[in-house]
Amino acid sequence: MTHRVRGAFGRFLALGYASAVALLVAASSLAAQQTTGKIEGSVTDQQGGPVANAQVTIVGTSFGALTNDKGYYFINNVPLGTYTVRARFIGYTAAEVPGVRVQGGFTLTVNIKLTPSAVAIGPVTVEAAANPIVPRDKVTSGSTVAGELVAHLPVDDVRQVLTFQPGVVESGSAAGVSIRGGRPGEANVYIDGAPVRGTNSGAQRITVSTNALEEASVTTGALGVEFSDAQSGVISYTTKAGSEKITGSVSSETDEPFGNSMSVGFNRFEGSLGGPVPNVKNLRWFGSAVVQGQSSDFRGKDADTVPVFIVAGIDAVVPDTAADGNVTQTVLPRFVQYSGQCGRFGSAANPLAQAIQSNYGFDCQGRRLAMNWSTLIQLQGNLQYTYGSGSSVRLTGVANGNQQRFNPGRNIADPDFDRGSFGDHHLQRDPPQSADTLCEIAGHIYGKRRLELVHHRQREIPVVAIA
Repeated sequence: MTHRVRGAFGRFLALGYASAVALLVAASSLAAQQTTGKIEGSVTDQQGGPVANAQVTIVGTSFGALTNDKGYYFINNVPLGTYTVRARFIGYTAAEVPGVRVQGGFTLTVNIKLTPSAVAIGPVTVEAAANPIVPRDKVTSGSTVAGELVAHLPVDDVRQVLTFQPGVVESGSAAGVSIRGGRPGEANVYIDGAPVRGTNSGAQRITVSTNALEEASVTTGALGVEFSDAQSGVISYTTKAGSEKITGSVSSETDEPFGNSMSVGFNRFEGSLGGPVPNVKNLRWFGSAVVQGQSSDFRGKDADTVPVFIVAGIDAVVPDTAADGNVTQTVLPRFVQYSGQCGRFGSAANPLAQAIQSNYGFDCQGRRLAMNWSTLIQLQGNLQYTYGSGSSVRLTGVANGNQQRFNPGRNIADPDFDRGSFGDHHLQRDPPQSADTLCEIAGHIYGKRRLELVHHRQREIPVVAIA
């Protein structure tokens, strides 16, 4: 009796362990669904006959597969990006297909033809077919935008790219875009598979810079069960990874050359760099940074003609004698023109009028508004390591920071009304992306630390008045 009970208990534990592993594997695959894709195809000779046992690899990674008797191959769980696919077999010249772009959650067909050769020579480059407009395994409604397209668009916010897609409308709210008439903030937002939408307000706490974007996708209908908490849609961003060679980009924007009548002191710098890690096979790195600042918010038409004044020093000190003989000093602040065009006030009649006409030696700033500056910093970096024949590990870090000062308006002379804001947002994620076997996946889940951390801090702070 005791032996049977122990045997039944042992089988129960084994079943429970197997179920737990299966659930963890399913959770891992769901997390990687939007950040990986699949490559399949066939390897044939020039007459169209299948080439069995040909080796197909993705250059610069450990991903690869062998063709079967019909020349068919497939490679699962390939991280998003643009790759070169190589096929080779004894007695044939190796062939390469460059520019193969893998999309999240979709299958890409890459067929390769090999040329017979008795002497080993360098690989032959084969022109790849363009990605289909609608992938054959697409079962949801939505759109996907490649990072290469975003780089050629005059936008500096990835959210602006999404509004070009059907069913997505800019809400004008910090909570996010509106999808198919839903309220802003109802859509789930993911960066490399990690959720970044606030649980209370629905606002997207962190974003990806345009120079760090590999792919942006928005799903507007027919959502999968793994997105059961999404009310109107799903937005997914995938960050870039390092390429086969060291590559980078630099760009800048400014409105300073156009003068104060049009300029608000806007300056933006973008830079990115990535590639393989020296002396470490199959390990790539990528980093990007965006630094932006402006002296004033963008204002309406003819704002450069509207005079706005600020406090600049002391104009006079007036003594006041009370009835008991006590004397108090009253300080009168000096106001100078900041916005608008100088020289419209005062005259040459007397020294005081001349001082007013010269704006007490201060230059007018045209369209710009005093005490209204803002700064933005966006940083992104990742490490991606591939091993085995279909496994990868990726560590991603994203950080956003912003500061802003608010113009006090009519309370310009009262330092108690000077205000500003400061916010910083961080995301770090390193999930296992895939595995060759069930045991290997379980080993990753139990043996590797899985970290999902979203940190957000924002507060309003007083700002010391500057005379």
